[in-house]
Amino acid sequence: MVLRFKFKKYGPIVYIGHLDIMRFFQKAIRRSGIDASYTEGFSPHLKLSFAQPLSVGVETDGDYFDLEMNSLPDMETLVSKMNEQCVEGIEILNVTLLDDDTGNGMSSVKASDYIYYFDDISNEKEKIEEFFSQDSYVFEYIRKDKLKTKDLMEDIYEMKILDNERIMVKVNASSAGNLKADVVTEALEKYGIKSKCNKFKRRDLYTTDDSGKFISLRDLGKVYD
Repeated sequence: MVLRFKFKKYGPIVYIGHLDIMRFFQKAIRRSGIDASYTEGFSPHLKLSFAQPLSVGVETDGDYFDLEMNSLPDMETLVSKMNEQCVEGIEILNVTLLDDDTGNGMSSVKASDYIYYFDDISNEKEKIEEFFSQDSYVFEYIRKDKLKTKDLMEDIYEMKILDNERIMVKVNASSAGNLKADVVTEALEKYGIKSKCNKFKRRDLYTTDDSGKFISLRDLGKVYD
């Protein structure tokens, strides 16, 4: 049986790398005393996997890890029990007892959405909507000293203006076409959006159901808050 934990990460802790976050949760799980499953062999380790690493410095309200269990703990108190072992800046939001046929989080991810925070877009909403309504927008950008070219509209699924300072963008987050959140901000700036994007935060990760509809990774079993 497998439990899927959803957690948020905020504050200075976002500058801790993914490997250190993994080690933190390994220790937190051991301290919590829950009956987690370990590999066999000379150096056993937890059967623990994360859905998708997040870039250093980015806040998130929707990160996940899967943990295989030997037996189930008291599910009604599990979230509070785990949070007792967490530090400021990391908080378990809920836990899902996954259905038996659910794939692991890493292979399931199809999309993610981000909240972008701007100074003031009250006078630029029309231009922002114009940008995202395009059928195609080929954008060149540099990553790791390499020039990359991508048609952004192939990997942008949804945009919504939330208010005068925030927009939500849902993007491709699959292994085949993962669109990084900062590429969107670079493209908006190049397109002529003058309001400064101060930060972005990941809101959630999604997979698809049998009809192709996006659903949160948390909604693939029984959820306990």
